[in-house]
Amino acid sequence: MGAKKLSRRKFFTSAATLAGATALSAACADKQAPAVGTGEKPKITFWLGTSYTPDADELQDNQIRDWCEKNNVELELARMSNDERKPKWQTAYETKQFPDVASVYQDDLPKFIVSKVLTETTDVIERMNKLEGGFTEGSYIAGRTEDGKHWSVPSYSSTEVFYVRTDLLEANGLDLPDTWEDCMEIAKKVNKPGEVWGWGMQMGTPSWDSEVAFTSKLWAHGGSTWGKDTKPAIDSKETRTTLDFVKEAWDAGVIPPDGPTWDDAGNNKAYLTGIVAMTLNTGSILNALKNDDPELLAKTAVIQIPKGPAGRFCSGYFYQFASFNTGKHEDVCLELLEWLLAPDQVRPFYDAAGGNFLPTYNGLLKDEMWQDPDRKLLADMVPSNRP
Repeated sequence: MGAKKLSRRKFFTSAATLAGATALSAACADKQAPAVGTGEKPKITFWLGTSYTPDADELQDNQIRDWCEKNNVELELARMSNDERKPKWQTAYETKQFPDVASVYQDDLPKFIVSKVLTETTDVIERMNKLEGGFTEGSYIAGRTEDGKHWSVPSYSSTEVFYVRTDLLEANGLDLPDTWEDCMEIAKKVNKPGEVWGWGMQMGTPSWDSEVAFTSKLWAHGGSTWGKDTKPAIDSKETRTTLDFVKEAWDAGVIPPDGPTWDDAGNNKAYLTGIVAMTLNTGSILNALKNDDPELLAKTAVIQIPKGPAGRFCSGYFYQFASFNTGKHEDVCLELLEWLLAPDQVRPFYDAAGGNFLPTYNGLLKDEMWQDPDRKLLADMVPSNRP
């Protein structure tokens, strides 16, 4: 087993409430919102994704509405889950009727770039890159093509950590895991089907989490989905080793039987309801524990993602906002994004998310909220994340 021993951690809840953050956002809006100009009142359609931190979603919605009201812009705003947005994106492709501006997940961004439906953001990015120590490397390159042009603006990043039930480990005389093999051993020893399953491993086809969980294991075993020659590299000994590892966990019965049906919220719910002993996730679980379940929080260790023979790897998320060139008001959309995703606006947004959203600016990683031991664990992983 890994050498890392169990330890007690002190946690704190962010002092900034949603109301306070909204007030700060409004103050920033009064100070910084640029004037769009006079003449015909522009109307824009804005699509946003739903996160697992509704306070942050509400704050950002209010920021957008405030900016549009102050700048005489008519707004049609729709916030939807990824499952709701998928058919809408498909329809948009078929009809060539995209929203004017939208939050874009990193798996969709390449399709939009190749389809040539996005407004270039290079000038905006270069101005914003001079703020708060500039963008983290992963954030800076996430929407950039090989010609050096940018096609989006980063809104927040996210990384994965590993959640472990320390009370179950203590009851079985086990240390915290350091490797994926440690996790397998722990899962088998603490497993009590029907009461608590050893591992909330994501493997459901509706789940983006499943891809991150699998690639983390694949890379840790030395594998890759793509080769340096840009050709698929999935057919390899390393892939088979990883698949055998996942199958071993399934055959051992340490994964809940409904695991293959989970969406992105499935393993969150499983850990928060106490039916799994371990899982891989972003800071969303930590935020929920801090706000709603201090008892389970006290029995939880938040540690680095486990490693394999080739090392410790994680695919970082870099969420983006983009303007579509199919609309009539690209300049308005770019002005809105440059204001909305500047440090003064994203700082209260991150605070309202309680650690679920990580900064895209190097300087913001030094804020007080990221000095909490577990949040710092998340923040310290940001510079090494790549899209």
